Amino acid sequence: MLRKLLARPTDGFFVVDAQGCFVEVDDTLGQLLGYGVDALIGRPTTDFVHPASQAPLRHQIERITTSERRNYRLDLLHRDGSVIPALINTITTRNATDGTVSGAAGFITDLRDTCDKPPLAGHDNADTQAARHHYSQLQLAATVFSESRDAILITDGQRRVISVNRAFTALTGYSADEVAGTEAPLIAASHHAPGFLDVLLDELARTDHWNGEAWNRRRNGAIFPQWLSISTVRDDNAEILHYVAMFSDLSERKAAEERADFLARHDLLTRLPNRFLLRDRAEQAFAHAVRAETRVALLLLDLDHFKQINDSLGHPAGDALLQTFADRLSSTTRDTDTVSRQGGDEFLVLLTDIRDSDDIAPIVEKIMHTLAQPCLLAGQEMSISCSVGLAVHPEDGTDFDTLIRNADAAMYNAKEAGRNTFRFYSQQMNEDAVQRLDIQNRLRRALERNEFVLHYQPLIDLGDSRIVGAEALIRWNCPELGMQPPGVFIPVAEDSGLIVEIGEWVLREACRQARAWQDAGHRELVLAVNLSPLQFARGNLVETVREALADSGANPALIELEITENVLVKDTEQVLATVRQLHALGLRLAIDDFGTGYSSLAYLRRFAVEKLKIDQSFVRDLPTDPDAGAIVRAVIQMAKSLKIAVLAEGVETADIAHDLRLLGCDYAQGYYFGRPMPADAFIERLPPPR
Repeated sequence: MLRKLLARPTDGFFVVDAQGCFVEVDDTLGQLLGYGVDALIGRPTTDFVHPASQAPLRHQIERITTSERRNYRLDLLHRDGSVIPALINTITTRNATDGTVSGAAGFITDLRDTCDKPPLAGHDNADTQAARHHYSQLQLAATVFSESRDAILITDGQRRVISVNRAFTALTGYSADEVAGTEAPLIAASHHAPGFLDVLLDELARTDHWNGEAWNRRRNGAIFPQWLSISTVRDDNAEILHYVAMFSDLSERKAAEERADFLARHDLLTRLPNRFLLRDRAEQAFAHAVRAETRVALLLLDLDHFKQINDSLGHPAGDALLQTFADRLSSTTRDTDTVSRQGGDEFLVLLTDIRDSDDIAPIVEKIMHTLAQPCLLAGQEMSISCSVGLAVHPEDGTDFDTLIRNADAAMYNAKEAGRNTFRFYSQQMNEDAVQRLDIQNRLRRALERNEFVLHYQPLIDLGDSRIVGAEALIRWNCPELGMQPPGVFIPVAEDSGLIVEIGEWVLREACRQARAWQDAGHRELVLAVNLSPLQFARGNLVETVREALADSGANPALIELEITENVLVKDTEQVLATVRQLHALGLRLAIDDFGTGYSSLAYLRRFAVEKLKIDQSFVRDLPTDPDAGAIVRAVIQMAKSLKIAVLAEGVETADIAHDLRLLGCDYAQGYYFGRPMPADAFIERLPPPR
């Protein structure tokens, strides 16, 4: 609209001060009045108005301070004395610094072509419909110019500033008076490539338009990004009358784009690069290593027992620990290395420019030593360790995904080795990982295909060598792999969470077998069933046991549930509530592998334990290791004082059985008395029921 109005040959543009004197006029207005531009500047507007319109003009000048926009009719005087009927459209201008009125700016429209006859001075009754329409356009254009949120700048054909709007002053800090008559301040040339302005002007000359991003400078010297649009205004003879530039500040949008880009490539909590950015840097490092004949090491670090900190101290404390861990990792590595958080408690470190593989271990030891230093967390001083897996380019893989996979296999091996250590990747680890994945996939199908069976190992009363019960031990009869012992698949089931479903099947099958033996007349035969810690943490254990008992009709007093010591010291109140519910169902409770965990007298009393099973590692060394003998003797004496029965696991010789009898042990199981066997074979070992 501005370009259209500026291009009209009958519209003259002007700026006046508060006293009504011309400050700025364009060539069109000079031609309309018959004067040169310089002859008009500084002269009062009343010099060019018909006597009959003097009073209305003075009235309009007085209204500068009270009315922002004014539209009125006047009769102007041409230099040759002729009368020119005109529409005047003005808007009040103000100083940017204090808001005081500085004058007015507007357009003068020649109405000689739109009136049927010369109008009476000071009256508008001769306005035609076309004049009124154009008047409305002028009013709208003035409003757009003044109120636009984008900065607008108008120049003459030589790119000298004629007018700017309020948004220009607010955005750049320059007032209209400061830039009037100067070359338009549209870009900061020092922040652009050489020749940028020449290219801009060349396109503007060819197409009459240019738009794009550019840098500009505020009055205080600050540089800011802008979206700039420039249009050329020509008259009917294609001569350039004006340039109209509009621009807006892109600072906030640029900042938002930079933040979005940062978040897409970094971890929000630690501000470290994420996996996507690490991959990009790793690929660059691999390419450099090939050229320089060096190595790149990828470290996968996993915090040990991080979940316990989250559960006990809360997630804010966990987040604080992750941030501390990230800061220490960054401070320990070089600027050329990259530290990345993968999510959760896993971090990756990319070590570059490694000349010799032997140089890697000292670096990892230094990192682990720094990470293990005590830190203050939720008011408590604590240390935390990590397990580290390493894979080296190019020996362990030549691409990012392969190295990640192999470093993960090495980290898993470090966890199995007791945590707080590091392991280099080896081919055997990869084979083990493939085997674990294969077993995991087969286990899922095994549940559906009913491939599991229970074997039963006799429990012996050492007083009279009678079989008083059995421990139910799961076996996997895989069609492709054959009969598999628990040591092959139970760890995989634990890691994958499948142990919960498998444990539910064991409970149901054991209760069914117990009821079958009871129906066969063996009404005092105890059946022991192992429970996984995950069944306490993730499974609905009490409901599972209740359903297994109800479906089978087994006597709950003859079902003995075996749990490890570690279960009792984790989330104690929740475990205690579960144990009490199991006791309420009438079941017995035994502690398996006693002596290998957090052995404590307190929880034996709190959890109403009926039996302790001494771990076989102590029992097997009984004849040769005095310390093992002392431990077994102490456990038996302690249990007797607490009125808790004791069972020894792993009894493989007559001598060990004899020593256990002398120490007062109540029960035993092991290969000396019988290996785990199918239910039919076990029942044949029992005497006929009475």
